[in-house]
Amino acid sequence: MNKEKIMVVEDEWVVADQLCRNLEDLGYRICSTASAGDEAIRKVEADSPDLILMDIVLKGKMDGIEAAAQINSQFDIPVIYMTAYTNQEYIERAKQTKPFSYLVKPFNQKELYANIEMALHRHVTDTEIKDHLDRLARCYAGTMKAFSGAIELRGPYTAIGHHRRVAFIAHGIAKEMGFSDFSAEGLWLAAHVYDISLVNMPVEILMGASQLTGDSLTLYRDYPQLSYDILKEVDFPWPIADIVLQHRECFDGSGYPRGIKGENILIEARILAVAVAIEDLTSNQILSKTLPIKQSFDVISTHSRSQYDPTVVDACLRIFNQKGYKTEG
Repeated sequence: MNKEKIMVVEDEWVVADQLCRNLEDLGYRICSTASAGDEAIRKVEADSPDLILMDIVLKGKMDGIEAAAQINSQFDIPVIYMTAYTNQEYIERAKQTKPFSYLVKPFNQKELYANIEMALHRHVTDTEIKDHLDRLARCYAGTMKAFSGAIELRGPYTAIGHHRRVAFIAHGIAKEMGFSDFSAEGLWLAAHVYDISLVNMPVEILMGASQLTGDSLTLYRDYPQLSYDILKEVDFPWPIADIVLQHRECFDGSGYPRGIKGENILIEARILAVAVAIEDLTSNQILSKTLPIKQSFDVISTHSRSQYDPTVVDACLRIFNQKGYKTEG
């Protein structure tokens, strides 16, 4: 016998009563019923149903689609719509809430059972996939941190925690500029490996990076390309290799390795360039004198429109000066 808990949201009590009887005959438990959207939302939190059968036309100002949208934003519970309406407007609105099914009234008991069982099975499968993706994301993050840790351990040219701070600053700028959580996460990961090829760079070159000339300068400036070559084989869900490749490009085209400029540079790379600059100016152990955070802002502002994207610089200044952001959380 099935033991899943079902919530029935239906404004016609006769229909709701018969539906509950049918569900009990099929072996399901009725945890609660509701006749209005706001009532359904309250009862979901209290009763924790395994599935919700949601009528679209309900009492009150909130219809079933609006109620389902609010429930989806707070809970991970499959919703099946029940309605006599099949017009395109309802269907398009319902699709936005990602329902597990759309039952058209009148429906028989077999149709009800089949839709509930398929919805419950899909929800279990979706949860397993989400858990797998979460583990994969944690694996990505752990791998990136391990690589950045190896680079930082090579010597005094990079302060311990450098990549974490770059990632923190870049993530803050990205969110300020309206990035989705997913896109900001990709930038956060890229910040941990943007200089991965430096792990194989001679230490004497790294120690004198700001005064290099000739072949040594050419070798150093190859590191974005070398890092790209390492990362391009990894099938990330973000353009991490390209972000790494382009983070030393300048907004006016004077950067390296390819001399691209303006919006031809990925926005993620433009953000990473500013984040790296702030961290280098305030923490880099090779510089003869690190700067207070406010003086580092003066430096990047001076090079806005030439070295750095002005919209990124403005976003960076806002999060620090107006929103109390720090160089690390």
